[in-house]
Amino acid sequence: MQKPALLFVQSAIAAGYTASKGNSSSNNAARVEMTGTVSLGPVNSQILNTERIGKTGHPILILHGWGQSIVTMRQLGELIGNYQQVHLIDLPGFGKSPKPDEDWDSIGYAARIKKYMDDNHIAKADVLGHSFGGKVASRLASRYPDSVRGLILVDSSGLKRKLTGKKKLRTEYVRTLSKLVKWSDKTFKTKLFADWFAPKFGSRDYQNAGPLKNILVKTVNEDTTSDVKKITAPTFILWGELDDETPVEMAERFNQLIPNSRLLVMPRKDHYPFLGDGLHLSGKYIMDFLNSLDPSASTDSGAV
Repeated sequence: MQKPALLFVQSAIAAGYTASKGNSSSNNAARVEMTGTVSLGPVNSQILNTERIGKTGHPILILHGWGQSIVTMRQLGELIGNYQQVHLIDLPGFGKSPKPDEDWDSIGYAARIKKYMDDNHIAKADVLGHSFGGKVASRLASRYPDSVRGLILVDSSGLKRKLTGKKKLRTEYVRTLSKLVKWSDKTFKTKLFADWFAPKFGSRDYQNAGPLKNILVKTVNEDTTSDVKKITAPTFILWGELDDETPVEMAERFNQLIPNSRLLVMPRKDHYPFLGDGLHLSGKYIMDFLNSLDPSASTDSGAV
């Protein structure tokens, strides 16, 4: 199957779409507060804080990024909730969902989302994931293909970032220095890593990870390439042109790796293309994709 060409959106005006339709969604989409059931077994005893928006239409699960919560995704959820039953989920350790008892990888997070689907009698859902949530969503779509109708990846993590030049040299330097500092701490009982290395070289996410630090270290270095290649669900990849956390080249690789996928890059948008003035345009593109999965659905996504 020939891959569709990379599509750049020219502007909201070209799409015949304006942000003036701003607040209609909150009036039309019914919101139901809910809490996920306790899950027992291999994915731990874990309560999920969730929020349901809309009572009709095909279910869609929306998963936020690292350090975020339901709050980040709520406005987008409200737009989609006019047409589909939206499940906003605080991933374990974020928002109001407690931290897992163990240090999960993204496969563990995907297993918990599958258990949530089972607990709530959701046989097959659309799944939208942003950043870290995209990594979890791709694991879910790959490992539980019969449970995912359509997949939406928004500035998703999961692939190794390609580094060149000075950035590559700096990364190799920091990695070597980290090993040396950890060796010093272990050998001489120093605390160089915690007292000097982490504050100086640790990422913002690492600095703010708190009790999730071990999970961050485990998940941030994951390469999901082998799983991504196995995804069979139709996939829409939505990206911000100016994203410097997960650059567009990663979106292009996702597009090449996932057989039935298409990529759309939004100009002048960053890692959060669905926030601010990008909200309604993002909603339109997402609804166009979701409607394509259901021929009987209304195609009037201009009302988003």
